[in-house]
Amino acid sequence: MVSSEEKKAPGVVTITLIIVIGTFMAILDTSILNVALPKLMVLFSVDTKQIEWVLTAYMLISGAIIPITTYLGERFGYKQLYVWSVVSFTLGSLLCGIAWDNPSLVAFRVIQGIGGGLIMPVGMSLMFRFIPKDKMGAAMGIFGLSMAVAPSIGPTLGGVIIEHFSWRWLFMINVPIGIIGVFLSQFILPETPKRKMGRFDIWGLFLASGSAFGFLLALAEGESWGWSSYSIVMLFVTATAMLALLIVVELNHPEPVLDLRLFLNLRFSMSIILGSGFFIVMITGVILIPIYLQNIRGYSAIQTGLLLMPQALAMGAMMPVAGKLFDKVGARPLVMVGIPLILYSTYQLHTLATDTPAGVISTLMVIRGFGMGLTFMPVNTAGVSALPPMKAGAASALSTLVRNVVGSIGIALTTVLMANRQILHQTRMSEDLDMFSYSWNMMQGSATGLMASVGDTSAASQVTLSMMNSQVLAQAASWAIGDVFWVFSFMVIALAPLGLFFKKEAKRPGEKPDMME
Repeated sequence: MVSSEEKKAPGVVTITLIIVIGTFMAILDTSILNVALPKLMVLFSVDTKQIEWVLTAYMLISGAIIPITTYLGERFGYKQLYVWSVVSFTLGSLLCGIAWDNPSLVAFRVIQGIGGGLIMPVGMSLMFRFIPKDKMGAAMGIFGLSMAVAPSIGPTLGGVIIEHFSWRWLFMINVPIGIIGVFLSQFILPETPKRKMGRFDIWGLFLASGSAFGFLLALAEGESWGWSSYSIVMLFVTATAMLALLIVVELNHPEPVLDLRLFLNLRFSMSIILGSGFFIVMITGVILIPIYLQNIRGYSAIQTGLLLMPQALAMGAMMPVAGKLFDKVGARPLVMVGIPLILYSTYQLHTLATDTPAGVISTLMVIRGFGMGLTFMPVNTAGVSALPPMKAGAASALSTLVRNVVGSIGIALTTVLMANRQILHQTRMSEDLDMFSYSWNMMQGSATGLMASVGDTSAASQVTLSMMNSQVLAQAASWAIGDVFWVFSFMVIALAPLGLFFKKEAKRPGEKPDMME
């Protein structure tokens, strides 16, 4: 006999697509603004450090707000929390679109970040609450489309908007989508059971949010402030001390804001480690390939986005397929196929040169997209699925928080490693060049011929020096990017054995999602 609640329950695809609306907006917003920063600097008459707070403020608040997710969801219902998260994000987008200067834009980004930080963990909590485990893989495959496509189309879409429309549409584009998302969530999504919460874990919230804020700020500003500067060192020390206290407090609190006991589940812990590692590897490509294409090859933002689009399409196409296969065979076979694809493409990218054909780059990124599509969502799904449905909210908040911090670590590692290797290659090449070297003579011949065409060769030496310097910088940057991919290919090798932990979970007879209990 089917209960009335079960009859009213929306389907798996319906629930997933509604959650995807909010998630897609939140993820897209992290990449669409990068190409707009130079224009905003001119419009608001600010320098690089000031305009970077448009990105940093959003990142910090969206990370710091995550620890309170579980408490709010259990206390007021995850559906209502999701609705208000989308409202906050949409309202913040509207306010950002009418901002009049840099301080107002940064302030409105905080409002946007409150919603953006909550959307993904709350949305995932709703999915794990209301979708049966035997259909969760397919649902997470659809959900993963937002994680695959949004970061890839962000720079291209941002470039189109900046080039042909007002910068305000970078934010205003979210408003109609957000309004649709609010209405669909309010009137279609079911509500989770609310429960009376005990003593609020105020110290846990303070320590968790403070530690996340400290780590994220240090990682975001380490390059510009200096990694050995007093401010950065103290941020790391303070954040680490708060993390240590957080562990003690949370393990002794009956209702912690972050349930660290979830790490006692081996499969969940392995999913966090493996998922975080591959997130770093994915972030590396997202950062380095646009730098390579735009700074070394001279591609525009739109051209770069179009070249990277096949990777997003490959990853997006593979995720629903991987989701359906996950429901049948579990995560381990998918991971064991996906990891070699990621390893091969990551290792081959270390051969990037200043003249690598665009087709080769695109092919390697497509292979990388297939590999990520086969591993990323199945690993995350297997980890949360290993826990009881009532723990889905706590697990989603914990995994999202870890992923945010790990993503920042990945960005910091990538930029520091690239900068150091570029300096090394630049120094070594410069040592081998002098006025009697073959390369100098070849370049001087080209410069002299160029100047002779305009009837004046007096500046040939200066032109030669300028051309040689440009070539050295480009080649050093290209080799440095290749070195980073080489290093991260070893990370993939180190992570590979963890895939063996993800055996297919035996289906428990009569098991139903939370709403059907």
